Amino acid sequence: MGLVVLDTDIGGDPDDFVALVVAARLVPDLLVVTADEVGGLRAQLARRVLGLVGRSDVEVIEGIDLGERRLFLPDPGQSVPAYVLPSVQEREDRRHELADALNQRIVNAEGPVQWVGCGPMTNVATLLRAAPELAEQITVTQMGGWLDHCRDPERGEHNLRTDTLATGWALRILPAPRLVLADHTNHPEIRVTTDWTLIHALDSDSAPEWARLLSAHFHRWIARGYDGFWLHDPLTLSAALGYEFVTFAETRVRIGDDARLCRDPYGRLIRASADADYAGFVAWLLEQVRW
Repeated sequence: MGLVVLDTDIGGDPDDFVALVVAARLVPDLLVVTADEVGGLRAQLARRVLGLVGRSDVEVIEGIDLGERRLFLPDPGQSVPAYVLPSVQEREDRRHELADALNQRIVNAEGPVQWVGCGPMTNVATLLRAAPELAEQITVTQMGGWLDHCRDPERGEHNLRTDTLATGWALRILPAPRLVLADHTNHPEIRVTTDWTLIHALDSDSAPEWARLLSAHFHRWIARGYDGFWLHDPLTLSAALGYEFVTFAETRVRIGDDARLCRDPYGRLIRASADADYAGFVAWLLEQVRW
């Protein structure tokens, strides 16, 4: 296994937290970049989690702050900073800094690089705009998109619509992007609720510190009015790492200017999820997060 880049908007849905723990345990050469940043808080949380699971060696790169509605669950006493619109030059400088940092790690990697997209596609699009030649070196497995079972047909799936320009750019320049569709991640078999075995284990007195932090994060999520969360990102991670819980099929899609996807025989050829082995995935996941 070579370099794996986990592009995560950790700090919102708890599934990003779970995906980071699993990646830290399974991937020797891991790089984390934070998507849809919130003044550096996502990067701060990622470093904290990595430290708790014994992977302080993993570099965390702070990604682009998009500045709109940013879902982040702060710790008690921690405040989410208001977004301050940077100048045009500041935004360009930040993009160049991010692209340079990512480029340096990727060009020095041996063999293909696995990019695991668990948030908006801003960071990978920023990299490819600066170094389009890297499109052949990175294999992108992105969580996002609806095709046949849209929860809201009037708008695109969250990850893809959060930065529509980045989505359109990345999906068109990448030679073989893979999408783990929300059609398959929004599934009851991988919805975590308060009665899940995993949650009971996290709440136990014997749980390690990282598990107690995940438990606190989950309960803050529930307190926001949600009744659970889906394991979108751990399922996407499993596919990127070569586990065969997700089945992909070549699919032609039209990418709308609002990042909605629809089947089109003359559209862009991508590899989209077609099915998933949920029972096998859940058994694997529980094994990865046990202590």
